[in-house]
Amino acid sequence: MAEQGEKNREYQEYQRLEDCEEDSPPGEDEEELLLHVTEGPTGSKVHQTLKGSLTTPRHIYHFHQRNGFACVLLSDVLELVQFLFVVTFSTFLLCCVDYDVLFATHPFNQSHVPERAKVTLPDAVLPASQCARRLRGSGWLLFLLVLAGMVWLCRLVTALRRLVGYWEIRSFYIRALGIPA
Repeated sequence: MAEQGEKNREYQEYQRLEDCEEDSPPGEDEEELLLHVTEGPTGSKVHQTLKGSLTTPRHIYHFHQRNGFACVLLSDVLELVQFLFVVTFSTFLLCCVDYDVLFATHPFNQSHVPERAKVTLPDAVLPASQCARRLRGSGWLLFLLVLAGMVWLCRLVTALRRLVGYWEIRSFYIRALGIPA
């Protein structure tokens, strides 16, 4: 009984803290991460400050989780190539394929094949001049291609900005922490 009374007194000394919206102490900048390493590769003290939105702890974590700079670079390049491929292939399918011939709803007379013969994919692909004419004739498709080009350029700029930040993180890993790539 006496022990329980002592515990209650101990708990009464504690006060409930109010919830705080901020995770960091007041006055501390969230965009800056100060890292201090006492011994660097040259034997001198190394003070490294990573500033900006590209090198926050979240980006350092993503750099680690994405397996380093080479993997990040390859991933970003392949994403850009994938976007170009999807836009190009979609444009090809919209402008350069005659679906009436492909699905045999329209007889194919260019190779003088009977109507019931098997139609191959090259039979349904339009010549380059006719494909270009269809592309130029479609105002909406040209608008969408220009828009896709602008989106791709924005993604390229974003990827380059991220790569600069990841390069700084890579340099920090190698020089200050002594962790090889």
